[in-house]
Amino acid sequence: MFLLKEKIILNEKKISQFSKNCWANFKQVSNNKIRAGFTLIEVIAVLLIISIGLLGILSLIIQNIQSQSINKSTLIAYQLAQEGAELIRKTRDTQWNLGADWDAYFPEVSTANNYYMSYLDAHPSLASSPDLTKLYQDNEGFYSHDPSGDFSGFSRTIKLTRLSEGSLYGKITIAWQEYNRDMSYILETMLYDWR
Repeated sequence: MFLLKEKIILNEKKISQFSKNCWANFKQVSNNKIRAGFTLIEVIAVLLIISIGLLGILSLIIQNIQSQSINKSTLIAYQLAQEGAELIRKTRDTQWNLGADWDAYFPEVSTANNYYMSYLDAHPSLASSPDLTKLYQDNEGFYSHDPSGDFSGFSRTIKLTRLSEGSLYGKITIAWQEYNRDMSYILETMLYDWR
């Protein structure tokens, strides 16, 4: 009988140990399932954070490309405006070399009038239409108002204002469109009869 009691106690211990092991295995399986769920959520969160970071980087790249394009156009506009100022100075200097009045080739100067001029012209001409101020690029890359070339996207307007008998104020405006925005560059200069 004593032996039977020992076997029963031993069996109870084994059953108890078995149930503990089963419970431990169940908890481990449950924990693994819970961990797998958290791991999936963590992966989704990491992917979300990475995608937001990549969107930020992509946005910076797009802004950089746009900024480079605007800078290039602004540089071209500056050079075209400088060329416009040099062209009206050339007109004044040519008149001096010919012994004529320095402002003889300037048309009637008025703040209400716009003029255009390229390296092909001897003097500024009255721009009766905005189309006349458009700049075209020829096969050699030179800009002029000759419509036989390709339209460059730029237009150059020269305004001349007489300040006194011996001085003119010049305002050269280069206009173009970039990314559906109207852009412009303005250069101001003074012309004097200093001879």
